[in-house]
Amino acid sequence: MFFLKKQDRFRYWKMFLLACMYLCQAIPLGYVFGSLPVIMREGRMSLASVGGLFMLHLPWALKFLYASWVDRSRISRLGRRKSWIFPLQWIGAVLLLLAAGLPPETNFRSMYLVLMLLNIVMATNDIAVDGYATDILESEERTWGNTLQAGARFVGMMLGGGVMLFLHSTMGWDFLCKVLAATVLLLSLPVVFHKEIESIHVDARQGDKAVEGALAFIRKPGISYLLVVLIAPTAFVLSGFMMRTPLLVDLGYSSRTIGGLLMHYGYPLGLAGTIFSGWLLSRIGPRCFLRLFCGVAILLALHTVYCSRSESMPLWQAAVVLSLDNILIGGINVWGFCLMMRASFGRNSGTGFAVLSSLFILVPIAIAPLTGRAGDLLGFDVLYTLLSGLVLFGLIAAEGAFRRRKQDPVLFSGSVSSEASKDIA
Repeated sequence: MFFLKKQDRFRYWKMFLLACMYLCQAIPLGYVFGSLPVIMREGRMSLASVGGLFMLHLPWALKFLYASWVDRSRISRLGRRKSWIFPLQWIGAVLLLLAAGLPPETNFRSMYLVLMLLNIVMATNDIAVDGYATDILESEERTWGNTLQAGARFVGMMLGGGVMLFLHSTMGWDFLCKVLAATVLLLSLPVVFHKEIESIHVDARQGDKAVEGALAFIRKPGISYLLVVLIAPTAFVLSGFMMRTPLLVDLGYSSRTIGGLLMHYGYPLGLAGTIFSGWLLSRIGPRCFLRLFCGVAILLALHTVYCSRSESMPLWQAAVVLSLDNILIGGINVWGFCLMMRASFGRNSGTGFAVLSSLFILVPIAIAPLTGRAGDLLGFDVLYTLLSGLVLFGLIAAEGAFRRRKQDPVLFSGSVSSEASKDIA
């Protein structure tokens, strides 16, 4: 590390900080969102109930309502972003300790309330972390910074939703929650002891008076088209991802088997796919990347229809399906984060990123219970046939927004890389 140039050392330090901050969120939430759906389905709970678990994403969808307050408020001694980041990390650790005494089998409602508070804390923390990342990353660092962001979250899912699910049957809820709390505290230490890095955007240093609200950001030219591009093609892919592991349970796979497949294949290949997606996005640009993403997602949905109708899925196919699911999720996160960061850069970076990332998941949250209900009533085969058609419709809508890009130069200006610039602007 010491033989590197000072500029390179500083860049790696920024990436390390971001990795720690995103892992603090991803590891415990990986357990909540990666493990609980399988645990609930194994307990014979309905698909509608599993879909209702997706409501824990609600704080992430609503964080834009108070994001400008987080952007404005600070303790001068700590810094604009540190004032929020590590205190909220510590509060999250305390909530995990509380959840340890509330196993889902006997205290589901109380556990659900604590997990909702945990998501509120982590979503608020995410406003400051995303704003910090947008503040300190140079334009040429953003693609790889967002690849790191998605990759760090993937590592969290690998540990929280893979390893933890694999160990749940032997170690239990109480012990694993305590391990998660200790992990969050450990990962917070680099944030606690570093001096906050100053924003590279001059206007971001002006203080409270410079920060505008969420409504002002939404009214910026081009944002409405960006929302169509971000949401229309991806919302139903996320819904299909949520229902894939319950389908495997119905096809005879245990939580331990699913956890093993995720740990050995799904999450590692998802992480590798996320890194590859960052490289690919920098070469082909967001429009071609979205087409490729939707094409693979539709083929995967149609294969799911076939497996549901045949009422069987060989183990190797289950491994492939879970791997492709995670590759798609990692890739679309890199793609979405890059578009969000470019549109949010400036004095309102935390607010802008919060608005876009919140709305990015708001539609999947709203339709998740309906998707689960449709699965209960119609079956998985009809559900995934419907989802494949909706993904195609969303891609057509996004293509229409891309074609209007010349009328909205603020949205599509700039480049992911020199090779992809013609596809963007």
